[in-house]
Amino acid sequence: MFKLSRLMLCVSLLSLLTSNSLYAEKFASIIIDDVGNSLEHGRNVIELPVALTIAILPGTSYARELARLATDNRKEVMLHLPMQSIEHHDHAPGRLDLHMTNRAFRHQLRQNLSSFPYIRGVNNHMGSLLTRHPGHMAWLMDELSKQGGLYFIDSKTTNKSIADKIALEYDIPNMSRDFFLDPDDEDGTLRRQFDRFIDKINRRGYALAIAHPYPKTIRFLQQHIGELEQAGITVIPVSELIKTADKQFTKDTGDHHVACTGTACSRL
Repeated sequence: MFKLSRLMLCVSLLSLLTSNSLYAEKFASIIIDDVGNSLEHGRNVIELPVALTIAILPGTSYARELARLATDNRKEVMLHLPMQSIEHHDHAPGRLDLHMTNRAFRHQLRQNLSSFPYIRGVNNHMGSLLTRHPGHMAWLMDELSKQGGLYFIDSKTTNKSIADKIALEYDIPNMSRDFFLDPDDEDGTLRRQFDRFIDKINRRGYALAIAHPYPKTIRFLQQHIGELEQAGITVIPVSELIKTADKQFTKDTGDHHVACTGTACSRL
């Protein structure tokens, strides 16, 4: 009986220790994808009182206006780059496809990058097919390296993506998302994913989440985004998270989830 009590005490202490963060400083980034089609929804996410990163789709009605509004509100702007997927066959404006030649691929990418101002980085919209092809990812990263000062976020729409590995080869500062906060519309999903997000930050010191400008998601963030500050977590732009995580956490944890090296990193 005594041994059992000691065992239960040890388990309780271990649980207490692992539930609290080992880090004095903790950081989060949240990307809001699919911005640009709705002015109202775009404004609502931009007006949230934390340093969200706004990923805007090219060729959308309000891309330029929302990019300016985001920048005016100290929100970082990304290009949410449409890429061919396995599951979906709708042809979004500016989509990069597997059948494209090198020249056509690069031309479309340049058009997308010039379609609205203030772009600091790129992440993939869909792309479960394209991100697993090394040749096309090499074209992408080569073009991003020529643009200078851009980072790449792998949205991880497939576990077969090799985008992060190719980004490393081209010295592109890069990172992969940890969570989608709203992967489905089920009741309780946002709460569960948000709690997992916070737990990951407490355990690793940082994490990256992606959400969407759905009315349900916007309401949840309006009501609960303050929980991050209450947990001692600072929300920072993605470019800052890449640099901060690489310097402060990667060496300690052996985590290769983030890469930021060379002169490209210094230009972020």
